[in-house]
Amino acid sequence: MESMKPLGGHVTFVASKAIDGPAGLAAVDNIQTKYLKPLKIFDTVIGNLANVHPYAKIVLGMLSAASQIILAQTERDQSVQSLLEKLEEVYRFMSQDDTLGQISSQRSIFGRIAQQTQECACFIRDYSHKKSFWERLGKNVISETDDLVTRYNNALDGLMQQFRDQAIRDVADLVRCTSDELGGKLDLSGMPYAAGAGLDTTKQCLPGTRTDMLSQITEWINDGGDTAQRVLWLSGPAGKGKSAIAHTIANWFNDLGGLGSCFCFDRHREADKLHEKVFSTIARDLADRDPEMRRTLANAVEHANVLKNTTDIIQQWRKLFMEPLKKLSGSSVGPVLIVIEALDESGGVETRRNLLRILAGTLEGEGLPKITELPSNFRILVTSRPLHDIDDEFRGAGHILRLSMDGIPEAVSKRDIRTFVSHELKKLPDLGHKELGDLADKAGGLFEWARLACKYIQETPPGSYPIDRFNAVVSHDQGERKNLLYDIYGFILGENMGKDRYTKTEYQRALARFHSVMGQILGSAEPLPLDALNAMRSRFPDQREHYKVEVVVEHMGSLLSGTTNLSSPIRPLHASFREFLTDKSSSGDFFVEMSNVQRNLAFASLRVMEHDLRFNMCDLKSSYLPNSKDIGLPHRVATCIPSHLSYSCRFWATHVRAAAFDTELAKEIGSLFDNERLLFWIESLGLLNALSGAVAVPPLISQWLKGQSGYENVLSTAMDVQRFVQVCGGMILHSTPHLYVSALPFSPTKSTIATRFTARYPNTLRLIHGRLVNWTTIQTVIRGHT
Repeated sequence: MESMKPLGGHVTFVASKAIDGPAGLAAVDNIQTKYLKPLKIFDTVIGNLANVHPYAKIVLGMLSAASQIILAQTERDQSVQSLLEKLEEVYRFMSQDDTLGQISSQRSIFGRIAQQTQECACFIRDYSHKKSFWERLGKNVISETDDLVTRYNNALDGLMQQFRDQAIRDVADLVRCTSDELGGKLDLSGMPYAAGAGLDTTKQCLPGTRTDMLSQITEWINDGGDTAQRVLWLSGPAGKGKSAIAHTIANWFNDLGGLGSCFCFDRHREADKLHEKVFSTIARDLADRDPEMRRTLANAVEHANVLKNTTDIIQQWRKLFMEPLKKLSGSSVGPVLIVIEALDESGGVETRRNLLRILAGTLEGEGLPKITELPSNFRILVTSRPLHDIDDEFRGAGHILRLSMDGIPEAVSKRDIRTFVSHELKKLPDLGHKELGDLADKAGGLFEWARLACKYIQETPPGSYPIDRFNAVVSHDQGERKNLLYDIYGFILGENMGKDRYTKTEYQRALARFHSVMGQILGSAEPLPLDALNAMRSRFPDQREHYKVEVVVEHMGSLLSGTTNLSSPIRPLHASFREFLTDKSSSGDFFVEMSNVQRNLAFASLRVMEHDLRFNMCDLKSSYLPNSKDIGLPHRVATCIPSHLSYSCRFWATHVRAAAFDTELAKEIGSLFDNERLLFWIESLGLLNALSGAVAVPPLISQWLKGQSGYENVLSTAMDVQRFVQVCGGMILHSTPHLYVSALPFSPTKSTIATRFTARYPNTLRLIHGRLVNWTTIQTVIRGHT
């Protein structure tokens, strides 16, 4: 329950020296009670602070917001006086100079103090409602109050003592006051959710860097004025460090319970269609933090399965996000931050058009909520490169604050990069003050360039010294500033390949392997780990390409993730590396021709399924047991359907559609459709909750075979599979054995699946009367994860 936190409503909150701390407190000047004075003094103190670390500003803003909630509560109950007295102590403690100076260095402690104080403020505000609820349950109100207040006081005492002891110890979960009446146990797992698209704590700014930009964003988030803009767009070219700033801010607010959601687009996950899950994911994240939001969201989709599974982001925005937010009764303490990171990697212009219009407030529709109708304490931080369509849509929007990484002064940027390279290379000999300064100057303001250079220098091969690689980097003649990243990509690849170490024939063979492996990595519909890439490669049609992926990627740790871990997906560490490799004018010898890749991946996927699919893949014992009730099934699915097989089942048709027509490839498809493993494929998709992928196959195959003759049986079978899954998919998803014991026996007698496969399962149900001859035109639409 630690992550649950009230969200909604309108509230005034204060945060930084740039905002008037005491504003809005005049209405409560008549409250002269002893235990309230430190709360008012606190706002005055923080209103006059200068040079405060951005993280400290967030903590102080949260505490200021909590103090205003308490001061504004005019109906006070004697039962909570001891809690107010404890809060007096907390605010006196937080106002001391030695405390204020250590907030950023003692984040674990002060983050919990802020969260626990906010929780206490909400309890005091809602105490009348809480008493009524306890009375309805027949509980002893005095006893319940005393118990909870005691736990609050003990928690606050423990946290303050940790600071005094200068010791960070493991502490119990924060004390919360929640109730089942708010629907905390309601299940929203059926709603589309972009797993793995959230906060990445490894992408944070190095302490001491980008402080001015972090302060600006923090002050914007904490600005509780009526004119505060709801959206901030942080733009800048590739490699400037936008992602690090976004994840740093998100992580700070996550520590304090103020992060509503962090949604990160990824160019390497386009097959996941993240753009169709934006607001359903954000809504579920908000529901995880606020029980009332969970109840409201659950009510919205309770009798609306179509809405619950919609991929229409306009519907998601209206029904799953804005309307539930407007129904929340409580007001939150402090800001709620939503981060949408790497918007430029959400796909093409058309893919993100509606999302841009929603953020810009330009999407028209009757009754469609505008972004300016968000609760006043909500903030949305968006990062992207300054692409034309994004810039055009956001231009002139008064509720969008625009910040550009290009606005960072050159001297500040050099200072930050100098700090970064000093940290990264501090353990290497022969690199002193001058060398580090030269390397920082060479970076041209690009953190990604600096990261690549440091990684390259650190990975010095046997027989060389780090200073040798350093000299090679700084002495290399760079191109235009706009091509700095491309330049270092070419330099690192050239050094790794070592053209002068090969004969002409050997170099061409090394290049061919590089093109093939990088084509496989870039062409895959989702990133795959080393073992899966190797398993796929072993099924390529040309046996000369059956070498290990490691032969190419083992020395590319500065450019690719996952090169040393068999289970970590391999992907470019920066989106610009893909762009470099697929731009022939920039990459030269290292250019990767993507049109040749899809045929190999299509063949490999089909042959992986031919080799690995079998009946009852995950050893299911009974059709009476729903998949959801089989406790060990998720583990068996992960074990029995390894990543390369799962990938092949889900994406073979995608690769076929992207490849040029090929008679040998068409034969492979025909072999799948004629063989019993067609049912095993459907079985696997059911276990992977990806059965909707089978529905998408016929149009893909139909488009690929357009204009070709002699493949009528393939098209007919593809259409039959689509109808079979549309009608019977629900029972297969519910309990996969029903594919064989119910769906197959009930399929129409003249359907392709029935005529080909029914005789192979003689011990299953036989329908004597009433079996359909052909498929009806009424079909059920199912959805799942593709």
